[in-house]
Amino acid sequence: MSPTTQQSAPPKTEDDWVRWVANWDDATANVEIRQGLPIALVVRLQELLDLTDEQAARLIGRSRSTYSRHRNQDKELGVPEGERAVRYARLLALAAETFGSLEDAAAWMQEPNRALDDDTPLDMAETAPGATMVRDLLLGVQHGFVL
Repeated sequence: MSPTTQQSAPPKTEDDWVRWVANWDDATANVEIRQGLPIALVVRLQELLDLTDEQAARLIGRSRSTYSRHRNQDKELGVPEGERAVRYARLLALAAETFGSLEDAAAWMQEPNRALDDDTPLDMAETAPGATMVRDLLLGVQHGFVL
């Protein structure tokens, strides 16, 4: 598949956003992020993770007022915001695969974790290196490592 073709059509409902994005290979993610992702992805992450507007804004690295304005105007995400949204969608999908449901994954993302120096996976994933640590932790759990 060429990097400029999507793996499938965009979801018709927000319910499928996280899994749709999580299934992209890196080439597809790169193209989609650079073309501009709909803010609906962040709205769905906000709902799944039960985040306030302030927390959702922090997730994509914006102020609450900017996030609210962009959400209300149905604006596309810029590259930095899109990259962060994809990062969280991928981690949430991996956590859902690990724990069996999006609900359990969302709860796990919000709980302090000793393997992450008592930080929450949600907060740790604010940076790319932190997201790698969360991903590695989830893969360890999948492979039976006791953490």
